[in-house]
Amino acid sequence: MILKMIPATNLHASVICLGTAPFGSSINETESFKLLDSFVNAGGNFIDTSLNYADWACEIKGISEKTIGKWLKTRKNRGDIIVGTKGACPSTDPRYFFRLSREDILSDLEQSLRNLETDVIDLYWLHRDDPTKPVEGIIDVLDEQVRAGKIRFFACSNWTTKRIEEARLYAVNHGKHQFCASQIMWSLAEPNQAVFLSDPTIVSMDDKTRHYHEQKNLAVVPYSSQANGFFSGQYRKDELPNKPAIVENYFNDLNFDRLDRVMELSRQLDKPPSVISLAYLSSSQHGFPVFPIIGASNIKQLEESCLAGDVILDASAVRYLEM
Repeated sequence: MILKMIPATNLHASVICLGTAPFGSSINETESFKLLDSFVNAGGNFIDTSLNYADWACEIKGISEKTIGKWLKTRKNRGDIIVGTKGACPSTDPRYFFRLSREDILSDLEQSLRNLETDVIDLYWLHRDDPTKPVEGIIDVLDEQVRAGKIRFFACSNWTTKRIEEARLYAVNHGKHQFCASQIMWSLAEPNQAVFLSDPTIVSMDDKTRHYHEQKNLAVVPYSSQANGFFSGQYRKDELPNKPAIVENYFNDLNFDRLDRVMELSRQLDKPPSVISLAYLSSSQHGFPVFPIIGASNIKQLEESCLAGDVILDASAVRYLEM
């Protein structure tokens, strides 16, 4: 699998990042270990998790992180794996949704270190932003943790480019470390905005955001990169599947036109259509590094998605898909 350096870091990450939200819960520990082993065997080294993953589905809090921590200890491969996890996780209590105080960040970080059974986290993400909170205190506490050796690098999830730029300017002007990547919703499919983006704290790719990342060479690690399997080849415009979420989120004329072009490239390159849609994201044609997060519930799905890590689409193919 192709490796790329995340700018402003020394992290050489696989262009495909493994998402682990259900690990240890709906995907049990044994099967999670198998998926992690298969990912590494395919050349992957970049894992994405969060302190609160699967908390909604499992009585054991932090089960995704704990499962990864146990796997790392069992396999003795901590030095080979880039572990990214999220803190400052939003509260389930809407009255206290945002958790970006110094105390919140430090508490979440310490818990993640314990769960992952590690002394340092390679890439620490802030899970959500609170636009009313000044960036200065947020950057200060993260910079302190880098200097303390508990975080190697930090990044933001669901932050607007306006807020990222505010944080960048503060960091540059005060000699602080800054965000090295942004995690937002992005795939080849255009989501139906009114339905999918009803949560105002979710940030998705648009032209303005794309331009900012090009200008600053800021890496993007997109979630929902597979559009819930829309580009798997199993959906048709005139057939409504018994999957309301996919219909509500992605069934529109633009996406079906893109699906047709994905299927055509799939035939030309003799690759599964899902691989083409992922390779679109990881292409070097975007002007900034992209590391799409994949989800997989079995080995077959994982191995197919990892094929995208070796597919290189040229500029004409990318333009063709974006039409």
